[in-house]
Amino acid sequence: METPEGFTVFYARGWRRTVIEPYLMLPDTRDDLIGVQAAKIVRIAPWTSQKARMREHLERLAIAHGYVGGWLDYRDYQLTRVGQSYQFDVPVGKRGILAQFAGTRVRLVCIYSGPFRRWVRIGAIS
Repeated sequence: METPEGFTVFYARGWRRTVIEPYLMLPDTRDDLIGVQAAKIVRIAPWTSQKARMREHLERLAIAHGYVGGWLDYRDYQLTRVGQSYQFDVPVGKRGILAQFAGTRVRLVCIYSGPFRRWVRIGAIS
């Protein structure tokens, strides 16, 4: 199977499509509190106690701004690092955790990183 860009997609579970195709992922503008905090976390290379505190602050900010959270497979949403984020225009008819955001632009930001799943917060961008 090939993606629209012509790249082959293969995962341990076999051939499959991602939930959000890479060409639909929009760069994060990072012009609000959550975006700025996520950018700061990404800039710190090693994992430190300061980075852990910043991650907790990002989680609290996301909750305060009404972001919903969920454990997502990194292969489906292409989020691999804590603080990594992008924006996505959710089409009408999208299923799953994104269904509640149909017709709006959302930010997806990775908060926690596990071996196979990521804790991701998703919120509407105004």
